[in-house]
Amino acid sequence: MERIREEMLEAGLAGHYEALAPFARSAVYMELQEGESDFGASRMGGCPDLPAGMAWPRTEGGVALSFIAQINFAEVHPFDKNGELPETGMLWFFYDCSDEGMPWGFDPKDADGWRVFYRENAELVTAEAPDDLEVTFTGAAITFAQRIDLPGYDSDILGDIELPEEEDDAYFDWMDEREGSCNKLLGHSDNIQDGMELECENVANGIYCGDPSGYEKAKAMGLEKNAGRWKLLMQVESNEELGMMWGDMGRLYLWITDEDLKAKRFDKSWLILQCG
Repeated sequence: MERIREEMLEAGLAGHYEALAPFARSAVYMELQEGESDFGASRMGGCPDLPAGMAWPRTEGGVALSFIAQINFAEVHPFDKNGELPETGMLWFFYDCSDEGMPWGFDPKDADGWRVFYRENAELVTAEAPDDLEVTFTGAAITFAQRIDLPGYDSDILGDIELPEEEDDAYFDWMDEREGSCNKLLGHSDNIQDGMELECENVANGIYCGDPSGYEKAKAMGLEKNAGRWKLLMQVESNEELGMMWGDMGRLYLWITDEDLKAKRFDKSWLILQCG
């Protein structure tokens, strides 16, 4: 935080630092390494190591989901400074990348378009992709690093907080330079469009958010006060070197509530796709 403070003061962002520092969060950044990872290790793309006997994840309609990532929490734990994630076990993330898929996450019906699941002490076997899987990705090993994130200007958790307008342009420039392209766990989302916490709360309550009427309905229901219970679980870039492209250089974001994260109910995660 001291390094961030110095950077922001040097950039003329004293007001933004004072306003945003209370919202700082620890993140675990994922750096992709060329080549496949070891068996049972964290990886993005390639073939997953699934629990023995487990079928390849599919939608309810039978469409095979594309493997996005597996995260070995024992590798992550040294960088999870606040102990928000399990110390051991494996997390898997699959997404519908078929021609008729790529759900955006603004419709409660989109929930069938991905699978996130967690297992502890599972016997693993390297799975082979089914013949009818439309999209696969090049595999890459993952290394981890800890970092502090500040929320984006449009994060829903900021509520009615006022930021100094005279610093706006400098803040956007500073954030763009600092963010770069990053895959990560926890921390704050690097938004391409608007904040997503309220959208997650709305769809969790069965509200369609593909047009403004959904947000008006949610406001009438008083759901805005619950947006802060959602936090970023994982952010996945358009990793072109792996063949991953989410719309026009977009990102996939997995969100989870505080209570589900603490209870390790990762299957309750909600996905949102944003792109330019």
